[in-house]
Amino acid sequence: PEALTVSGATAALIGVLSRPGARPGLRHATASGIASGVASALTQTVTVAVTDRSGPLLSVQVIGVAVLVAAFATGGLLLSQTAYRGGLGAPLAVVTLANPVAAAVIGLSLLGERLRGGAGGVLLALTGAALAAWGVLQLSRAAPDRPETAAPGLAGTGLAGPETEPTGPAPAGPGVVPRQPGPGHLTRL
Repeated sequence: PEALTVSGATAALIGVLSRPGARPGLRHATASGIASGVASALTQTVTVAVTDRSGPLLSVQVIGVAVLVAAFATGGLLLSQTAYRGGLGAPLAVVTLANPVAAAVIGLSLLGERLRGGAGGVLLALTGAALAAWGVLQLSRAAPDRPETAAPGLAGTGLAGPETEPTGPAPAGPGVVPRQPGPGHLTRL
């Protein structure tokens, strides 16, 4: 019953975060991290149920929770790919932070886990969370396409900056950084 409750609440939250609108990258990244965190917490539930040997190895409940794990893991992967469309900076940081937060909330509230380390440990954890949130905020405010100055010897490689960059297809020669295609276009292998 707890797994179904967590799954229902998580699915509703993911639905709210996945709606169309402004800044979908960060919302989809948050939804991805939450989905992956729930999949992690439910994986622990399945593992404990399978290894406790008090009931059948593959009961209906164990199979049901395993299906929920697969659904949330797949959903988290798909949501992260959607979040990364605008770049990796802030969305990757949000996914990385939301995943353990969601798993920790479920662990503390449903799985009987407890915080260790006393008041000092809680203070350190909160300080780390505040610093991580500040870092995500800085990443989300960063300009994604800053023109970089060209280093000597990079002319003609596509790395010299926007003023010398050709307008046609990317050169066939080796480059340090692959050119990013526009939306809806695939890169060459």
